[in-house]
Amino acid sequence: MPVTYTYCQLCEQTCGLAVKTEHGKVTEVMPDKDNPFSWRDFCVKAGASHLSLEHPDRITSPMRRVGDKFVKATYEEAIEDISRRLAAITRTHGPDAVASYGGNPSSFNFGGSSFFSLLMNGIGTRNKYWVGSIDQNGLHVALRDILGAPFAILHTDIDRSDYMLFIGSNPKISGMNWLGHIPDGWKRALEAQKRGARITIVDPRKTESAEKADLHLSPIPGTDWAFVLGLIKVIVEENLGRTRYADRLMGLSDIKALAASVDLADIATYCDIEESLVKQVARDFAAARRGFAVARTGVAQTLGGTVGLWLTLVLNFITDRVETEGGLYYQHKTVTDLIRMTNDLVPDEVIHSRLKKSASVVGYLPLAELADEITTPGEGQVKALIVHAGNPVVSGPDGPALDRALSQLDLLVAVDLFQRESHRHADWLIPGEHFLEREEVNVLIQATHPVPYVQASRRAVDPPEDLMPEWRFFYRLALKMNLPIVKSRLFNPLLRFSGVLARLLGKPYLEFSPQLMERLLVAKGKQFRYKDILAAEHGVGNPQERPTFGALFDRVGFADNKVRLAPDNFLARARELVATVNGAAQNGTADADTFQLISRRRMHMMNSWLAETSMTMMKNAQGDHIHLNKGDCERLDIGNGERVKVQSETGSIEAIAQLTADVRPGVAVMEYGWGNRRFDPATGEVSQQRGVNSNSLVSRTELDPLSGVPALNGSRIRVAKLAV
Repeated sequence: MPVTYTYCQLCEQTCGLAVKTEHGKVTEVMPDKDNPFSWRDFCVKAGASHLSLEHPDRITSPMRRVGDKFVKATYEEAIEDISRRLAAITRTHGPDAVASYGGNPSSFNFGGSSFFSLLMNGIGTRNKYWVGSIDQNGLHVALRDILGAPFAILHTDIDRSDYMLFIGSNPKISGMNWLGHIPDGWKRALEAQKRGARITIVDPRKTESAEKADLHLSPIPGTDWAFVLGLIKVIVEENLGRTRYADRLMGLSDIKALAASVDLADIATYCDIEESLVKQVARDFAAARRGFAVARTGVAQTLGGTVGLWLTLVLNFITDRVETEGGLYYQHKTVTDLIRMTNDLVPDEVIHSRLKKSASVVGYLPLAELADEITTPGEGQVKALIVHAGNPVVSGPDGPALDRALSQLDLLVAVDLFQRESHRHADWLIPGEHFLEREEVNVLIQATHPVPYVQASRRAVDPPEDLMPEWRFFYRLALKMNLPIVKSRLFNPLLRFSGVLARLLGKPYLEFSPQLMERLLVAKGKQFRYKDILAAEHGVGNPQERPTFGALFDRVGFADNKVRLAPDNFLARARELVATVNGAAQNGTADADTFQLISRRRMHMMNSWLAETSMTMMKNAQGDHIHLNKGDCERLDIGNGERVKVQSETGSIEAIAQLTADVRPGVAVMEYGWGNRRFDPATGEVSQQRGVNSNSLVSRTELDPLSGVPALNGSRIRVAKLAV
């Protein structure tokens, strides 16, 4: 039975896979035990990933809306109609009338995402949105303003660490993922713990990781920034800081002044963490010979998220935890230098949204503002949207408002494997590729590895007959509209000729294509040879190589190569937040039925995009439970398993109460990524619906002002028992 060796493309872990096939169909997906980089295991998401290949609802040809249903069409018909309508919209309303949205899976599709960007750049629109604006934007902003490099991903030298501080992170479930990854990271953290390293978890919920930690602190949601500032205050005032890179740091005096502006007792009250524990963590962290602090999505998805992420970086810098053994480091010896590559590719220009004047992050505007950009008349109003491998109605805040807005578009095109909740009003459904049908060297994803290693994605089975790769669809659409794909329309005849020449000579790499871009980027990286990458079934490189330190400081994106510890915009926002600490007594829940909603994720379920396969493997998971503190429920006379109404100023849903001692009082927890529907496009009927969407309770107007990220953690809700 043939076996294809590739890697999973559902999350950053990129676990090695061994895919068995028979008669052109996948029979089993297994972990690649010979992969030298990944953890030689995987989660059920990878094991069930092939189920969508032959799924009866899968879109395998372009489909045009006719009434409430869709009928099959050809690519020629789709490209002709879409190009004509896009051209008419841009002529009448300008290029900003066309918007784009890229979901998380597009990051794992180098060709599709690259040519989608070329298409939108050719149109000339500024209305580009992406999934990063619901979680990771804050980190990009912090890295951009501190280091001058928004993709300066810092990895954890976890095997040699003596103190690991995880804030708003559940590494047992996340797998040490979030803009960078450590294969088998949680097990490696536990191995370090066995030899004496300490693990501290800061999370309002006693997570699966917190159960194994040496210390678990449970702050009020949204106060992480204040907790970290408290750590910095203790370290600064007790002179516990140190750094061998002091001559590279600017703004330390501003950090000291910020720390001095707040009282530690007020911080402890504000966070609801004992002052003695704040001091203990600060002293232990500073005293550890080697260590690191990381803040993840639990911090990022709050209104003070960017400040929390920034202060966590500051904490690492002032305690010599950056570019040191056992701390954080930048890996420059991957397939290409990510900082230098993205600094070349990511636009320097910061644009601002039409209505709220929010700043773009790495070229993209906040998803939370898209609904209003569609419904509000005026110059630049969005009239058309192309969604690539995304489900923003479910994954973003206030999905019902976005759904209503999408119904008003003149043109909605969805490129995906399935018709999802966000595609209900689509005019065209364009088939997407499954990663097991794709061959490429995804330079962007492979550049995020923490060690010198790269692996090619290999095709295990052929795609459905006549299915056009996503990159080629975007490419042909751009050529049909005669857009300036590469700086000028004058190049378009040459680009067309490159495809003809490649076919005539039997050398596909001569065509302007993702493969040509991959070859150029690999060559520019000077770390690997493209042919060696293609030849190595289990990847090529040295995953056991210990990190070298210091590369980050040679790549700081400022002319003086110095780190800006205290950018003015961060200080201003921090001072606004510090002012709220004076009202610490009012920070908690005001009324007995009022809670702060936070989210949790399951290791074994995709979030909002590929839920159909992971749901198949989770027979008992419904995604409609709300986890509440037992004491809170006793006061509200809510019993375990009873149905409750969950309401915010944005919307309301019904859920089933699940009582627990693992959640701090005043906090409610719901699972992220449920509440979506899948449709049979041929009939227009709902073919799957499970759970409720907790994101529909989250405001699309209350955003972190530095990043545009909504409060997916910490939103205020009311919970009441439903009358029988």
